[in-house]
Amino acid sequence: MKEEIRMSSGVITLFEDRKTKINLSHSQINDILFFKNLLGSQCISLDYDGSLQIMHYVGFISRGTTRVQILPKIYENAGISGTVEIRESTKVLYNLLRVSNYNKVLHLPESFKSGLEEIDLLEIFIGIFADRVFRTYSTKMNREYLEIEENSSFVKGKISFTKTMKHNLLRKDLHYVNYQSFEHDNVINNVVKTVAIRLMEYTRDAENKKNLKKALMFLDDAKQIELSLSLIQSVKFTRLNMEFESVFNMAKMFYLNLQPENFAGDESVFSFLIPVNDLYEHYLYKLFSEIDGYQAKHEDVRSFARAEGGRNVLRVKPDILIFIDNAIALVADAKYKNPCFNNGLYTNISREDIYQVFAYSKVYGVQKTALIYPLFDDIPSPISRVVLKDNDGEVELNILCVDIKNNNFEDVKAQLKAELLQESSG
Repeated sequence: MKEEIRMSSGVITLFEDRKTKINLSHSQINDILFFKNLLGSQCISLDYDGSLQIMHYVGFISRGTTRVQILPKIYENAGISGTVEIRESTKVLYNLLRVSNYNKVLHLPESFKSGLEEIDLLEIFIGIFADRVFRTYSTKMNREYLEIEENSSFVKGKISFTKTMKHNLLRKDLHYVNYQSFEHDNVINNVVKTVAIRLMEYTRDAENKKNLKKALMFLDDAKQIELSLSLIQSVKFTRLNMEFESVFNMAKMFYLNLQPENFAGDESVFSFLIPVNDLYEHYLYKLFSEIDGYQAKHEDVRSFARAEGGRNVLRVKPDILIFIDNAIALVADAKYKNPCFNNGLYTNISREDIYQVFAYSKVYGVQKTALIYPLFDDIPSPISRVVLKDNDGEVELNILCVDIKNNNFEDVKAQLKAELLQESSG
């Protein structure tokens, strides 16, 4: 499917795996080809007519003035497009990130401010960071004891007699002293300030810029520094500074999602890209793991074939195992694609996916499996149960769609329990 799209506020919005025709400038084409070199040709396709497609990932990537955000494709034939589809799909991505806790640094609130719904995901994250800096530093300042050595006319701390005699032989009024000072100028504050200043230069949203300026007022005594991974990793948190760990980790996240050339000019690359199927898998795992009376395990690995020397040669790795009383009740795989429910049938279930869960059932000795898809286009898609047979007996395959647009994840948990687990406990 190919469609035309317009750019809002300079942001190119795409939907994962959907080919979209865009009027690109020469510099934007160069930037996208640069992204292609970073991610690989299997993930980015750019045709001569300007049709752009990004596969497998959601999130954002930017370089210079080129910003691309990739949203989950959840509407195909519902007649929803333009800004409405962008807004709704942004909510879906935000919901997946929040519920799955895929990025443990973000700690996303239940919803983002309504004023941010018309802008890009990067601006949403910048807004959350600005708010977190303000809330953290407006209630308490991070101060640390630092070792200071200086040549001073005032005696405080300990005098270094060796250095004093060596350097101040003719200056009897000066002494080299060593002392501890309780300072705002420390690594934690300096890292947070440096990232906030860089993001203030990067953001295009007036509200974010204003909030970052407001937050930086509390960091006047900190300084902008040159960041490095070794410096960031040197920070240790204790009970005295643990209140600043969350905001520091978010600053660290921004730094780590910048390519090495960043903080050095306008041609920096900033990316926050997540494999969409991996994100959906974490979302389902999180929901299953919070259902009372059951335990969930994510990506268990089991070998089922060994060479003569005992070396494992074949293994399976199902997405999710569900246990009750230490026994496996269900093997489930997450599939982020449209299973296409039409006229009472799912018409886009691949044979490979069915073979895969059937193999899981044999390796793990379980008679109940599931393929779980997102609900597309708000089309009612009831659970379908298929019986898989071989000489050893029958395996139940459940094909199910869950509404990832529903921000009340208790509803989705209740659906998973009612349609996949209640019979197992009975």
